[in-house]
Amino acid sequence: MGETDQPDTSNTVSDTYAALDLGSNSFHLLVARDRNGSIQVLDRHREMTRLAAGLESSGSLSQECIDLALASLRRISQRIRSLPQHNVRVVGTNALRKAANRDAFISQAEAILGCNIDVISGREEGRLIYAAVAQSIESRADLRLVIDIGGGSTELIAGHRFEPHLSESIQIGCISMTERWFKEGKLSTSRMANAVQDMQLELEVVEHSFRNHGWELAVGTSGTILAVQNAIAQFSSDGITKPTLKELGRRLVCFGHIDNIDPSWCSQRRAQSLPGGVAMLQGIFKTLKLDTLEISSGALREGLLHELVGRAHDVDIRERSVRALTPRFHIDQHHATLVAQTALAMFDQLFPKMNDECEDERQLLQWAAMLHEIGMGISHSAYHKHGAYLLEYLDMPGFTLTEQSQLAWLVRTHRRRLQTEEPMPHGKSLMHLCVILRLAVTFRRNRSDARPADNKLRKKGDRYLIEIDRDWLNAHPLTRMDLEQESNALSEAGVELDVKEI
Repeated sequence: MGETDQPDTSNTVSDTYAALDLGSNSFHLLVARDRNGSIQVLDRHREMTRLAAGLESSGSLSQECIDLALASLRRISQRIRSLPQHNVRVVGTNALRKAANRDAFISQAEAILGCNIDVISGREEGRLIYAAVAQSIESRADLRLVIDIGGGSTELIAGHRFEPHLSESIQIGCISMTERWFKEGKLSTSRMANAVQDMQLELEVVEHSFRNHGWELAVGTSGTILAVQNAIAQFSSDGITKPTLKELGRRLVCFGHIDNIDPSWCSQRRAQSLPGGVAMLQGIFKTLKLDTLEISSGALREGLLHELVGRAHDVDIRERSVRALTPRFHIDQHHATLVAQTALAMFDQLFPKMNDECEDERQLLQWAAMLHEIGMGISHSAYHKHGAYLLEYLDMPGFTLTEQSQLAWLVRTHRRRLQTEEPMPHGKSLMHLCVILRLAVTFRRNRSDARPADNKLRKKGDRYLIEIDRDWLNAHPLTRMDLEQESNALSEAGVELDVKEI
């Protein structure tokens, strides 16, 4: 069932934002108004969809699960379809990261919602959760540990005040843990003990790094932990502590079966994953030596909203991520900036009338230009391939997996032969950005501050025409040869580039 607050209809569309978290257990919608950089919540809605439970042995989401999820999105779309697409952020987490048929599901879901769906990495999910929790708690504690138990994964994040320093995604959640140790709904002391021990084993690889980092305050968030807190409240007012958590586990197994769990503890649907969540939290308490856990209302959707509003005020964490890679991989920033300037000038010729989609593509082109030589930190030979690999797999805060794949594809194809057999990320045509980046790199091959040739770039279908001054080309014979080679390379990929001397 959905859980909906009454919306405030007095808001204007332009300053209203929406974040939709397609979680492994539930879909969560949060609608809020921007009030000078701060968030005023207007509407909340939650639907239990249990995507993680719909993952079949083949690795694909079952058709029953897909139908349930799409029906949920049709209801949710009513609330967000009137908002500008740029004001809406929809992300998928662990279940969609794993689903073999996620692209087919996402295509249907995007058609229903009318906006893009971004699948984010576990660490990016952790960063956004930490940001939300940091904004939602008042504490003098500088060192913080944040725990989020989802349906398909568990995020652990340690940081200093508002900055996350360490983030790990454990590949098990309350649904998968319940299915592993409480099959057919059976509850027993031995099953609970085995599940707790299983969680401790899952945490072995990260235990040392987190305990070395340390924390002064441990904070829990997400529906699972809130359900645990509510269950404990039925017999204790102490909150989530080592003793109350142990007592909760003892009382839980006394029910004998999931269907018998007291409805005052949680909803029937939440009860289907509660045993796994309790066992996981006990395992976390034992491994990390926790005594108590504070609760925060901040979660992934709040983190998404804070970032959306931040971008509206020209605060984009992605820009910081790109800048951080320059010294790390010894990128020639001056040359990269010249390539980016040249590329953006040509982009503006092709798209003089900007819209939201053009703005996003322009930004992607700029980042690709700034990072096109990132692979040189490994080797000059085939550096475009090294760069593509790095951008595909590096942790880049703020970037979605799709955005990283798009950057990787542009860097991979900015020189030499185009690999036409490699599909573009998420089925989106980026060929026009590829052509522009290749031309910008060509014009800046001398790596000097000298102004490149005045040119005019036009596009009609898959055909590009670039007009260049003949005298300039005569004075730059290497560039003339490079342009001929570019024309041949693009032609092999089915793209026509004509160079006209004027």
